[in-house]
Amino acid sequence: MSLKMKTCRKGERGVAMLIALLSLVLLAIIGLGFMFMADTENSVNNNYKDAQKAYFASRAGLENVRLLLTPPNPGAGVPAGPLYNQVSNLTMPNAAANTGVIYVENPTGAGDVINPTSGATGTANTPTLNPTLDDELCHEQFGLLVLASPGAGAPCLGNTQVMSQAQNYYQLPTPALPANTIVNTLPFKWVRITNKQNFMGLAGAKVDAAQAPGNQVCWNGSQEIVAPPGGCGANANPVWLLTSLAVTPGAGANAGSRRFTQMEVAITPPLYPPGTISTQAPVNLHGTYSLQSYDNCSCKQTTVNGNTVWVPRSAGATCNQNAHVIYTGGSISTQGSSGTVMSNYGNSATSASVQNVNPWPFDVNNLINQYKNGAINASTSPAYNYSCTGTPNFTATPPVYASCGLQTSQGFGGFPPGLPDNNAFPTGTGPQTTYIPGSVKLTSDANGSGILIVDGDLEINGGFNFYGLVLVRGQVSFSGGGSNNVNLYGSILAGQDVLANDTSMTDSFGGSINFKYDRCALALTAPTGPPNLIATHELMY
Repeated sequence: MSLKMKTCRKGERGVAMLIALLSLVLLAIIGLGFMFMADTENSVNNNYKDAQKAYFASRAGLENVRLLLTPPNPGAGVPAGPLYNQVSNLTMPNAAANTGVIYVENPTGAGDVINPTSGATGTANTPTLNPTLDDELCHEQFGLLVLASPGAGAPCLGNTQVMSQAQNYYQLPTPALPANTIVNTLPFKWVRITNKQNFMGLAGAKVDAAQAPGNQVCWNGSQEIVAPPGGCGANANPVWLLTSLAVTPGAGANAGSRRFTQMEVAITPPLYPPGTISTQAPVNLHGTYSLQSYDNCSCKQTTVNGNTVWVPRSAGATCNQNAHVIYTGGSISTQGSSGTVMSNYGNSATSASVQNVNPWPFDVNNLINQYKNGAINASTSPAYNYSCTGTPNFTATPPVYASCGLQTSQGFGGFPPGLPDNNAFPTGTGPQTTYIPGSVKLTSDANGSGILIVDGDLEINGGFNFYGLVLVRGQVSFSGGGSNNVNLYGSILAGQDVLANDTSMTDSFGGSINFKYDRCALALTAPTGPPNLIATHELMY
């Protein structure tokens, strides 16, 4: 080997080490990059998990408070929820009165300070310093609270946008929720309860464009309506706006997640159909029948100067005479002349009735779905064990119903024996909601009270004695009054899955029947359980 070659090789010494060191540095950088990416992904996952925990905790707060608003149902042995009486007296929110806003607080322990009504101003109102502050209320834009809204995308801050603690605008019911002494309690901090107003906050819309922004929103069982504050009346109930804040615990310098959700709830009022017989299909009356639309609960018949008149049943009360004998989406036909009609609107079936109602105001499908929840199902309850066969198809023309066969001597709840002057139930008995999931034929003096739901056609002969509402999806055939003087106190409401002018689907009534309209009986139709959920959403601002 020449001297020149030896010299070149000596110059290459250390290159391998340099390459190795550069490779190690590169690998270290790649490793650190992967570690950073993994740490970032973990942070993102943890933030998402924390946010979801706050969201579902906020929703849980709404459901907790909705349960506390359960109205009493003495007939079913259901007491009022702890918040029902207080919320029933809510006025519209007002900065000068503590009857319009309720905060239901949910501390997770003695050291958990909740303050939705901090009176601080400026930067002290930032959620970082007070994560439980109600910095959403100004977005509702209740006129009597006189709060300025910062617009979409910003919380309520400053003394013009956040209520002062010194103002007497809220209540804190104590205790409303069970005492929480464990650290893993759901982290919703409070639920605010107010009446809903006509103006839709940041959305800038109204429930009813013709009504004033601060008017009260009410629920009539099928839709929201607007009335003057406190003016929902006997056939509707206030819509309550529940707003829930959840805050998860922070970690170090990082604050926890805050999520707001909102729910609109209302107690569904009793269903008072406008007629003793209310049916979307045409109606045929035949044979002997007696139909009364004077309210049996508030009116009684007497004779004055030889004339029959209807007067209040008790002194100082009012005789309700607003119902019709028949209220139908079709027409009325009669066979024979042996029927008796008693109504404020006339003494014949046609003069005392309303025909060809269009559009039909009742969604019978929705009503059945609403009332059957919690009802006694006649096909699964041991008390009945109906064997219902077939698969229903409500969208077919004509519709197809399951068949629950012939049932004799059925009892659907207790019956008040002291009618018409005493509607008290015997000890141990009371009204019930019964659901029959198909067409049925009832014979041999069926009886009961409450709500009888027939998810198909109903045929009755050989007697019937019921106190309440009979709700039928399909066709009704009632013949043979049986041994009872009065077959129905209350009302019958039937829908129709085909056109009302289809005479093949006419509802038929006759054969010595006796129906009396009765609002006391229909008052039993208020659904049991917590208020009805109308709408729910998350608040993003």
